[in-house]
Amino acid sequence: MIVDALPKPSGLDGIVEHQIRSAASTVQINRYSWREPREAVFKTDAPIIDILLSRRQAELDGEFLEAGWRARRPVGEIMFMPPDFTLHSRWNRGDRRSMCCVLDKGAFSDFFEINWEDRKLAASLDICNGFVRGVMMRLVSEAMEPSFASAIYIEALSTALAVELRRHFDMLDPENLPKEGGLSLSQLRRIRESLEEESASHPVTVAGLAKREGLSVRHFSRLFRASTGSAVSDYAAGIRIERAKKLLADEHRLIKEVAYRCGFQSSSSFSSAFRRATSLTPQQFRSTRLD
Repeated sequence: MIVDALPKPSGLDGIVEHQIRSAASTVQINRYSWREPREAVFKTDAPIIDILLSRRQAELDGEFLEAGWRARRPVGEIMFMPPDFTLHSRWNRGDRRSMCCVLDKGAFSDFFEINWEDRKLAASLDICNGFVRGVMMRLVSEAMEPSFASAIYIEALSTALAVELRRHFDMLDPENLPKEGGLSLSQLRRIRESLEEESASHPVTVAGLAKREGLSVRHFSRLFRASTGSAVSDYAAGIRIERAKKLLADEHRLIKEVAYRCGFQSSSSFSSAFRRATSLTPQQFRSTRLD
């Protein structure tokens, strides 16, 4: 089956729950329910980005027919479809809820006239970028509950999304790839953004960070230590604690909420880690700040 003008959820056993438009984009929240494995070929002349909103039940994989590698790869939480490329996608039975943002081809076509080499096409199936994720979740909120000047807000968010996507793929150019003996500045920035966006529902792993950079876990860990002087786990722990300190400054925020937002699975594990790092419990730290 060929679907050449997305989104068409009705043609894929889906429904549109919410939709909102601006001069820059069309945003849809779609829900799908598949009773058997399926596959489809998609091609569109407009840039499209999709984010998973539900706990993954229907697993997807895909490949771009124009790519030289021609091997199926898992589709991540966020997927981007460059204009005029053909995506062959397969999925198993299950349910899926996602937000699809179709960027206006007239407004943003120049943004994505780049060299879509295999590395970039492969990366587009799994966009790991904290800023992109944050903007897309704002689009989700606006689509579900439009408010004052909604069209203007959607247009501004869509523009920010297009700019960040272009920068994201530019970082995969040869001059921004890892230098011998360490990671590039752009890679370190992406890693920090991912760690700062971590929560209990979206944990960040060394394996996941390494995969995004196209490296083995062992090689990634070695380059990271060479670049920062610390292990990934120690670096991540430091970021978690710094985020926790900022969140604890809000006396109305529950300790368990702070723990969850900082990637801890329980309040007890959060308290233990926080005490090891600061010699204070989270509550004691909060009290000293309020005093």
